[in-house]
Amino acid sequence: MKRPLALAAFALLLAASAPPWPDDWDGLGFLASASKFDMEHFAPHPPGYPVYVAILRIVHLVLRDPRAAAYAIAIASGVLTALLAEAAARRAWGEAQSAWIAFAACATPLAWRAMSAVGTEALALAFAALGIWGIVAARDGDRRGRIALGVAVGLGIGVRLSWAPLFVPMLLLAPKGARSRVVAIAGLATIGWAAPLVASVGPSELVALYRVHGAGHATRWGGTALSDPGWTRAGYFVRDLFVDGLGADRDPLGLGIGAAILALGVVGIAAWKRAAWRGAGAAAVVLVPYAAWIAIGQNLRQQPRHALPLVVALAVALGRSAAVSPGARQLALALAVLVVGRTSSDAIARRTIAPPGAQLVAYVRALPDPHDVAVFAGPAARFFEPTELHGHAATVESLGGARVALGRMNDLPHHVLVTDELEGFSTARAPLDFVGTFCRPPRIDRRAPCLGVYDWKLPFLTR
Repeated sequence: MKRPLALAAFALLLAASAPPWPDDWDGLGFLASASKFDMEHFAPHPPGYPVYVAILRIVHLVLRDPRAAAYAIAIASGVLTALLAEAAARRAWGEAQSAWIAFAACATPLAWRAMSAVGTEALALAFAALGIWGIVAARDGDRRGRIALGVAVGLGIGVRLSWAPLFVPMLLLAPKGARSRVVAIAGLATIGWAAPLVASVGPSELVALYRVHGAGHATRWGGTALSDPGWTRAGYFVRDLFVDGLGADRDPLGLGIGAAILALGVVGIAAWKRAAWRGAGAAAVVLVPYAAWIAIGQNLRQQPRHALPLVVALAVALGRSAAVSPGARQLALALAVLVVGRTSSDAIARRTIAPPGAQLVAYVRALPDPHDVAVFAGPAARFFEPTELHGHAATVESLGGARVALGRMNDLPHHVLVTDELEGFSTARAPLDFVGTFCRPPRIDRRAPCLGVYDWKLPFLTR
């Protein structure tokens, strides 16, 4: 009876944490995909996330609200992750540690954020947990584990293709006698989403979209090692793991978390050494390729969510070290209390402080005549799409692009607002009157914590 009550409480807390807006424009694209799958118009953005979108559209048919459907998936994924983490820990380490491990997997700030957000990470994490359970169960001789592992790998890649370096190595941990069967199941599960994706988009169009997206991701806006070289990138990696992931920071709460992580980590390494590093090889097979991939090819500067699998693995390792190390339980309990405090504060901030793009929408709505305004912005413009002002905002790259867009309008607006996301401020021929800066704490928005907004006083708009 305790387990259902705990899971129900967990689900209710996640639901209460869910903010009334997506955290970023990627989330807005997922919401748009509930009605129409269109990668060319970023609904969603490439690579398309076909398994997630398929589940989103099914849930949307029931709930009739894309945001509610997205949150239902995230919350259900969080509950499944907790259940699977507990079940895998029970098989591997016994009943006494299972609840503690489930807590460690779900209570960190980054995991909680994924499980209460519009996005694919929570569902991908649930499939990863299913894969881990499948490995443990298959090694115990449970045939269900083989099926679970194959399905988790095949469908998990369809949820988040960028997690392939995490999912594919799991196949190497299947029992040798069953490995070919598990690979076959994974292949069939992959075909199950890849074939409909190719058929719906078209082979040549899909290749073109992937080529353009891949080039942009690698150089222009992706924040890979090509655009963020050197030790700065290593700093982003550490920050994503320990600051955004586990809650360490420069404030008193964060310093306490950092000290507790360090102490418990030392204890855990000593315990792992006493156990002759049992399990280290298996963990490395799954985690090292993924860590190497995100260190080189993912946007660590703006998107700490890419570190989520590593954060969960680290939290579970800390939980396990506390369980097997004499005298470490009080230290682990102190760390748990501190991390819950950080997770709670981050969740409250996400729930009460809107993203800068959503704040811009609220500002325009409060103007005397919001329908006599044109807004030109970068990603922030997408926050207007699901609102009644969707026709009054456009995504452009520069002030020159905004001027061209104005030239195509039949009826010019009274006000033109532009954001500092655009290029060309230094060469603007008309004055830019500062309106304000809309911000969100960097802890919960590394992508664009602040957005500067200006009233563009163009001569031909003067009345």
